[in-house]
Amino acid sequence: MAVSEFNEDTQDQICDLIESLQQAEKLKNKDIRILLDKVARKYGGKVVNK
Repeated sequence: MAVSEFNEDTQDQICDLIESLQQAEKLKNKDIRILLDKVARKYGGKVVNK
């Protein structure tokens, strides 16, 4: 599922969650990519590093 298939509200919620995780747990971009990849794979996708 491409990100463009998410509605805007869902995209905003994901961004807010990522920002909160970065601030609360001091996550680095690599850690966030790993977490997003786990979620994406659950739905048949994968996160790519561009």
